[in-house]
Parts: sequence; structure tokens; C-alpha cells
Amino acid sequence: MMKKLLQKFTSQPTEKRSSAVLYALIGLIVVVFALFWLVGFSRPYIDDPNFNAPLFTDLLLITGYLLLAFALGIAVWAVVRSARTLGKGDRVVNNIPVRRISLTVGIGTFVMMLVTFVLGSSAPMKINGATYSDAFWLRMSDMFIVTSLLLIVAAIGAVVYGATKYNRKS
Repeated sequence: MMKKLLQKFTSQPTEKRSSAVLYALIGLIVVVFALFWLVGFSRPYIDDPNFNAPLFTDLLLITGYLLLAFALGIAVWAVVRSARTLGKGDRVVNNIPVRRISLTVGIGTFVMMLVTFVLGSSAPMKINGATYSDAFWLRMSDMFIVTSLLLIVAAIGAVVYGATKYNRKS
């Protein structure tokens, strides 16, 4: 039965598959966050009753870690697959310089992460009474936050640019 379900899923067009995966992930995330916020959120923390100890904190963290691991796995798989196919095949597909675009995006992201790491703050932070002062991890956190924000802004810019420049030919 699972084999038939997988075969039916893989025979669908890519757009339909990606939409199904997106909706499944959105559904999972909504359920996890609803459980986190609505069930046992106001439980007092045993060591300090001034803080909350939500019941589903572990579920939220595990879901985040699993989604991160899954995303990293897919990213590595995509890079390896892309390197194999682009290394052997044409560098230009339908007059689009595929290899140049792939290299530019990969190298640009790496450089952006390197620059944001170097420019990241290493000032100690006090969170919930605990002081965090490890300069490496503070810079690493800053790098991921700033790089993520810059990539989101770049993605929004690309969508706006693409939406304004896209003209369908009759």
C-alpha cells in the first residue's frame, strides 16, 4: 500500500508534489504550535515559578531539529545532484547560464555568511538570568540571523523584480 501511495505521489507533476509537501509541513507546524500555545503553556517552572514551563516545549524543539536536519539533508542532496548533472551536461540550458547562476548563488551565500560572521557581534548577552559570553557562538548566531534576513530580502526583491518583468508571449 505504501509503495502504491509513493508511486502515485511521484507520478504527479512537480508543482503538485511541492504544494502537497508545503501544505503538509504547514499543517504539522500549525498543530505543533497550537499544542505548544494552547495546551499547558502556563505551567510554572519548578525551579523558578516566575517562568513558564510549557508542556510541549520538547515537541516544539524536536520538530524544529527534525525540520532543520531534513532541510540540510535535502540541501546537501540537491547540491550533490546539481554538481553531478551540471558537471557532465551543458552549462547553458534554454539560453539560461545554469552553471554560472548555481556557482554565483553558492559562492555569494558562502561569502555573505563569512562577512556576517566576521562583522557579527560578540558582546555578552544576559538571557533569563544566564550570561552567554562565548564569542564564537555569539558570532555564529548573529551570522545566521543576519544572513537569513538578507536572503529573505533578496528573495522578496527577486519576486518583485520577476513579477514586474514577466511578460507572457501570445
